[in-house]
Amino acid sequence: MNSEEAMIIQGVKLEIATLTAEIQKLSARTSAPAAENIPEWVNLETAVKLKGGGALSTYQTRIFLQPCCGLNYKLIAGRKCWRRGDVIRWLGITDGDLKAYGDEWKVEIPANYKQRSIA
Repeated sequence: MNSEEAMIIQGVKLEIATLTAEIQKLSARTSAPAAENIPEWVNLETAVKLKGGGALSTYQTRIFLQPCCGLNYKLIAGRKCWRRGDVIRWLGITDGDLKAYGDEWKVEIPANYKQRSIA
């Protein structure tokens, strides 16, 4: 390999390192909360804080908006809690996804929320 080829290779390596660093920064800013930062069992209050958007009282009174549409929970110290994986999946659910999400859990979604669904 001659010196010109070596310089080209060095330049490509530098570009790859720069792009990798930029991708890591972007990923850290846009990713959901790291799974290791979410407890194994998550109560509704914690799940709502992680998700953002709605008020706790909304999720408390509209059970179909809860993780797993209010199903698949276990009682931990007398409180409904869902497994980390179920909560992580639920974090990405929007009103537009709600009908399909309800269908997965065999839960009927009220008409006014069905109308918001894009699927």
